[in-house]
Amino acid sequence: MMFGVIKYVGLIVIVGLGFCQTFVYLRVKKKWASLPLIDATVTKSKLKNFANTEGQRIYEAQIEFEYEYKEEKFYSDTPLLRSPQLFKDNNIEHDLLNRYKEGDSVKVRLLPHSPKNAYIEVERFSTLSAIAIPILLILYGAAVFGYGWLVSAAVAR
Repeated sequence: MMFGVIKYVGLIVIVGLGFCQTFVYLRVKKKWASLPLIDATVTKSKLKNFANTEGQRIYEAQIEFEYEYKEEKFYSDTPLLRSPQLFKDNNIEHDLLNRYKEGDSVKVRLLPHSPKNAYIEVERFSTLSAIAIPILLILYGAAVFGYGWLVSAAVAR
């Protein structure tokens, strides 16, 4: 009986994760389009290479830029407005470095109520995230629910 409840909880978790990450991303994209667009200049563009607390190598684009808003000068080092995704696009850091070089003029979007927060672009939705959740859902359904159907069919014989 307990396994029956757990299999439905697992199904709800997988479906919830898929819908939540997509819903949050779509909200971020919608908000992104409404942010003011201003001119900025890239002041630094390099690859940060460090080990995280678990000892894994992390590569991150360090892109800094300066801009003026309401006659005040600001600096930012957050090129991407990120959204939660189960599977990140590992090539995004290299793509950023290829697109944004020191001295480049760029358009950035900023948060009007907090102009120190500006972003060059919104992180793209990972193709792996879009594909993996439906595949996981199918595999989970086949493994958990298919196993039950297989057992009940074998017992019925």
